Amino acid sequence: MASTAKIPTISSKSLTVAIKRAMALRDMRPRELAKASGVPFGTLRRILELNTVADYEQLSKISDALKLPISQIVQDAEDLCKDKDFIADWREENGLGPTPDDTDVALASAADDSVVPDMSGWSADEQAAYVALHMDQFDIAAKKGDLEREQTEYEDLP
Repeated sequence: MASTAKIPTISSKSLTVAIKRAMALRDMRPRELAKASGVPFGTLRRILELNTVADYEQLSKISDALKLPISQIVQDAEDLCKDKDFIADWREENGLGPTPDDTDVALASAADDSVVPDMSGWSADEQAAYVALHMDQFDIAAKKGDLEREQTEYEDLP
């Protein structure tokens, strides 16, 4: 039987941690935040336990109650998404194995595509981040001009 358990993304986890950090900064407990923000306690609890993600309206109410701009909470969440220890903890919690380490991964090359890392165990967020950080190498590799090889690869796509 298939599991309906949802694995939270690193982004949703980081947003939850950012909210919890802001709560700690204000010495505010969940029930107090729920009352001050107008977000029902059950909803806030589900957000903090990663059973749901806060929508913009809820995040706005939460940030107002914490007397912090949304941008500060979001920036904290974005910074967490770049933190190697945070990423490693999130991967371990979700059974995803060790964090792909950029220093161990050779960059894509126009001359030899065998140096492109195997991203099969990476989440979509990690794959996108890797490609975004190495766009120049992927761009060169894509434009190497071997039309016959590019056609063969295209035809082999599922």
